[in-house]
Amino acid sequence: MALVLCAGGIIGMIVTSIVDQIDAALTFGFVGAVGALSLLLVGILVPAVEAATSLDEKRAVEVEAGIQRLVDAGANEDDLRATVRTAVELGRRSAGD
Repeated sequence: MALVLCAGGIIGMIVTSIVDQIDAALTFGFVGAVGALSLLLVGILVPAVEAATSLDEKRAVEVEAGIQRLVDAGANEDDLRATVRTAVELGRRSAGD
């Protein structure tokens, strides 16, 4: 969609400039600028979100492995999971989520 806005903005600017409609050319220029800004934001945000997701999955695996080690060492699994759940809730409240 953003690429269509960019291309449409450029084509619109060219056509409206040829027919000497400056106001329309400016409008198409703004449309192209919105498309370009959208492309920049997508290019920046998508990799950041994907990296955060993979990091979260890695941490989840590490936490689960740690819980399993403690259970294997004799800890009560239900109590341990309740403690972890409480710690997560406390962390979310502290972070303002």
